Amino acid sequence: MSGHGQHHHGGEFDWQSMVESLELDGKMTLPLVKAIVDALRPGLNPDEASHVVDAGCGPGVVTCELARHFPSAEVTALDSSGPLLDRLRRRAAADGVAGRVRAVEADIERDIPELPPSDVVWASMVVHHVADPVAVLRRLRGLLRPAGTFVMLELAGRLDVLPPGDPLVAGGCWQRLEQAATLALRERLGFDAVGHDWPSDLARAGLVDTTDRTVVFRHDAPLDAVGRRWLARYARRGLTMGGSELSSFDLTALEAFAAALENGTRDDAFVAAERRILTARRPA
Repeated sequence: MSGHGQHHHGGEFDWQSMVESLELDGKMTLPLVKAIVDALRPGLNPDEASHVVDAGCGPGVVTCELARHFPSAEVTALDSSGPLLDRLRRRAAADGVAGRVRAVEADIERDIPELPPSDVVWASMVVHHVADPVAVLRRLRGLLRPAGTFVMLELAGRLDVLPPGDPLVAGGCWQRLEQAATLALRERLGFDAVGHDWPSDLARAGLVDTTDRTVVFRHDAPLDAVGRRWLARYARRGLTMGGSELSSFDLTALEAFAAALENGTRDDAFVAAERRILTARRPA
């Protein structure tokens, strides 16, 4: 339903809650980072990359992971939120990569300061938030060196969290939550981000050799504390987005599920979530 990206909020916004959600999102998708970096071989040797850009970095969970997987690279983290960049700086220091991570406040929808040519530009769960995806993709392409690699993670399809025989699944409650939240997201964004023709946008932005695949990342039962908090927040975020379309029975059952995750009384929940991964290159 969401990920790290550009953030525009007023002074009344609950930053602490947002930061926690973004950090949980990042931690849950960390297994994908290694898999994606490994898949870039043999065209790109991570050990030889000198500059990587994380566009829409949020609080920096993925940024610091990129620094580990590109051990010789300077990693430039771009976000429009000063408070999130402060969080990133603290994380980079705690993770021992502060010397190679540079935080830059920039709105990728408007202007990006001049940066050294990048071997990789990484954009995770951010492009679907922008008003003009092609313009933003063209701007991000400009950060790449010739033949540099663009990596884009986007929304995909279903999320499975319980065995088929569980009442929430067998009775259709979880599916109704997903459908209601997906519809609400489509209305909020103004387009179907899941089914969008991203390869065409990448081509219009001047990128070539696009690959487009859907992958599943898994966290098996019993979930650890991070997984339980993430799934509880996911369920409640769905209720906030699409709860008006659900019955009182569904609302009660889903809130009880979220509460059980938080207090650790559900040990059968898991996460099998899809993400769409696209890669492309700037022409040589």
